[in-house]
Amino acid sequence: SQLYWFTVEFGLCKQNGLIKAYGAGLLSSYGELMYALSNKPEYKPFDPEVTAVHPYQDQAFQPVYFIAENFEDAKVKLQNYAMKIKKPFALHYNPFTNSIEIMNTPQKVKKALSQMKEELKNLCLALENLS
Repeated sequence: SQLYWFTVEFGLCKQNGLIKAYGAGLLSSYGELMYALSNKPEYKPFDPEVTAVHPYQDQAFQPVYFIAENFEDAKVKLQNYAMKIKKPFALHYNPFTNSIEIMNTPQKVKKALSQMKEELKNLCLALENLS
């Protein structure tokens, strides 16, 4: 919940050296947005390991905001963090159905691998045709 809070709701990131807000909670609250971009709160670099255990404030402005270097950096850090979470399944995004499938049986993993194999074969053929 802390990662959600400090990114989706109250996320800040740098753009061209300036701090910009992207979190919905900030963008929907003029007062907190002005506060977040002032010199009053504490800023910390976005690190999911730290952010995930940092308490958040839901009754007043945040005393601390986490700033990502950019969206790509935040995405990579979140993906790496999520990969370390031990779970009894894996997730796979299916672009054809725009859905996420739970890979919790060998059959589901084999089916996903088979689909990827076909995709790679088609992409290799397309590349050969362009050469």
